[in-house]
Amino acid sequence: MAVFASDAARPRLRTRRSPAWLAAGIVAICLGGLGSAYVFTSLTASHSVLQVTRTLHRGELIQPTDLAAIPVGAALDVPTVSEARLGEVVGRAVVSDVPNGSLLVDGSWGEPGVPAGHSRVGLRLPSGRYPATDVRPGTPVLVVALPPPAAGVGAGAEADALPGSVRATLVSAPTAQPDGSFAFDLDVPAEAAEAVARLAAADRVVLVQVEARR
Repeated sequence: MAVFASDAARPRLRTRRSPAWLAAGIVAICLGGLGSAYVFTSLTASHSVLQVTRTLHRGELIQPTDLAAIPVGAALDVPTVSEARLGEVVGRAVVSDVPNGSLLVDGSWGEPGVPAGHSRVGLRLPSGRYPATDVRPGTPVLVVALPPPAAGVGAGAEADALPGSVRATLVSAPTAQPDGSFAFDLDVPAEAAEAVARLAAADRVVLVQVEARR
């Protein structure tokens, strides 16, 4: 008759624990936690960058009111411009159209310049002397001379002596003035700049919007 030893009488095997494996497991757990924390921090951390608050057209100068600071995630893979660089950007000219709401990126602005063979002239015109439609930077216009104030009916000879119209390009968006007029910056051919400036000073200018040349 077989006799079986009770559980209490059986010898117990002792499990060996390796300190090296135990340490490796602890290190792995710690590294996993640190990695998760790094990923979480990268995704949730943010910094302030510059966003365009209105559409800027090529060649237009950037004004402080054209930009706003917004927070974005640090992991955003876009060459954004930090809010701290605001002073570096204001007063520069955009090199291409930048839509409203876009983030400003490096390389989207440069030094304002006047094309070779051209001059820049400023005008201030009352209502009715420029197109009522929304004229944007880059809009081609004709600078048309008006007769002197004393010229009227019968002053045909004086009117015939008026200079021909000058083709120009609007540099920046018209700026409202306190008296209700608007200021315009125009690029005009260098040889016509003096005549346009004199007509503007005498309040004898009308702007006519024309089709862009192709």
